[in-house]
Amino acid sequence: MTKVLKKVSNPKLPHNVAVFQDHLSLGLECFELDWFDFRPHTCENKEHGVGILFSQLDKNHTDSCAANHVIIVSNKGLHFPNEKLMPFTNEQPPTKMAFLVLSAMVMQEPLYFECPCCDN
Repeated sequence: MTKVLKKVSNPKLPHNVAVFQDHLSLGLECFELDWFDFRPHTCENKEHGVGILFSQLDKNHTDSCAANHVIIVSNKGLHFPNEKLMPFTNEQPPTKMAFLVLSAMVMQEPLYFECPCCDN
């Protein structure tokens, strides 16, 4: 993995990932938070392609705590631990999903993906 480029719009990122990152980093800036305090990295997966990985908790939290609250953003959507996916759709595009994650990060209340129909 490599650190996300300092320039917010990384031309190597898929469209949905770039849109999500642009909105999230701008939103964090509005709250005087630094996107790079959330340990962003680019990543690549055979099934989901190129994306970004970051913690919902900033650098003031321990590495293990931050790792427990990681999100991976691919062109398909938000990937949570335990292989849970919140897909991008017309009703929940990358812009709206970025605002959802932004609110969790600003409030320091990480999102959890729990499905009542699933075992976990």
